[in-house]
Amino acid sequence: MLADCIMVMHKGEIVEHGDADQVMNNPQNPYTQKLLASLPVPDPREQREHCAQLHELLAKGI
Repeated sequence: MLADCIMVMHKGEIVEHGDADQVMNNPQNPYTQKLLASLPVPDPREQREHCAQLHELLAKGI
């Protein structure tokens, strides 16, 4: 990990901040969840899971 603490901003507002492990592994804000779901991963199966999660979030209007 490159940082101990992460802060996520959306449209100039801080929407989430905290310990890097906490934010990366258990994001609470919908915008953070979408950001993490959109990250590419090398494993095709894991990438499909990320895409499915992103589509689910978008379908909910989050």
